[in-house]
Amino acid sequence: MDNYKEFGWAKMPVSWQKDPEFHKRIRSAQQGEAIAALKLYIATCLKAEFRETDRLPAGSAQLSLTLLCELLDLSRPMVVAGLRLLVEWNVIVRTGGRPTILQIVGFDEPKYWAKLPKRPLYGSKKEDSVQALMQLPNRRRSTLHALQLYLYLASIRDKHTNMAKLSYDLGAKTLGISRNQFTAALSLLAIELVTVRTAAEIQQETGQRFPSNQYWLRGSRRDPYGNGPVDIGAEGAKSRDTDDDSDNDDILENFGWESQRPGRSALVRRRDAPLRRLLAPSFDDD
Repeated sequence: MDNYKEFGWAKMPVSWQKDPEFHKRIRSAQQGEAIAALKLYIATCLKAEFRETDRLPAGSAQLSLTLLCELLDLSRPMVVAGLRLLVEWNVIVRTGGRPTILQIVGFDEPKYWAKLPKRPLYGSKKEDSVQALMQLPNRRRSTLHALQLYLYLASIRDKHTNMAKLSYDLGAKTLGISRNQFTAALSLLAIELVTVRTAAEIQQETGQRFPSNQYWLRGSRRDPYGNGPVDIGAEGAKSRDTDDDSDNDDILENFGWESQRPGRSALVRRRDAPLRRLLAPSFDDD
């Protein structure tokens, strides 16, 4: 067995995750499809081979549409649409095979790469569903921003401390969203995926002022509030978001973040609604 699979983390090449222009492309896509695409990208990273095998090159995974639907609790048409976006963005390529072989672009020769902790994403020792992503609603704009932010934090965290330092202003600017939207995205991640220590908390604890907050992906070895290590750190178009921020309101106050509107409701998970038209599949199944 490949020893790398025992470390509890998955490799992700870093390039587009820090690029504001790429995040503009993400926001310009149809919202539900973009959410599906980012979930599928993370799932492919989790399932990809770290090293070349007899059957598959490094950075690839052989995943049927049925398996991807089960991994992420997505409808089949939404999986097809998400995969098409990943290919269009040139972050995943389809190399044939049956089931489809998905290859992560830049896996073998990245200038930088990050580690995604597996256990917090899967939610258990079983690796048959990515429960943390399944809990993120498939039709909320705040989910799209949360996925963008998660990948961004993974790409900028320090390999020694496992910590990412990021101010609200820089984070919002990079992702191309408002501070209120950034707050809502962070609140979603703080449920299960990210540990946050704000600049105000740091000042209260240490008496020193810091210009940015501190973040750890859940499962990081040096997460000061985590439940246990699973990894050893990290290596080195016009937006179509035309609705207001009302879908963020039910998230903010429940997790101690600044809010601007009265009258909140509890966040509830809802399943993916079927697309109005069936997308012709271009990815092979079992």
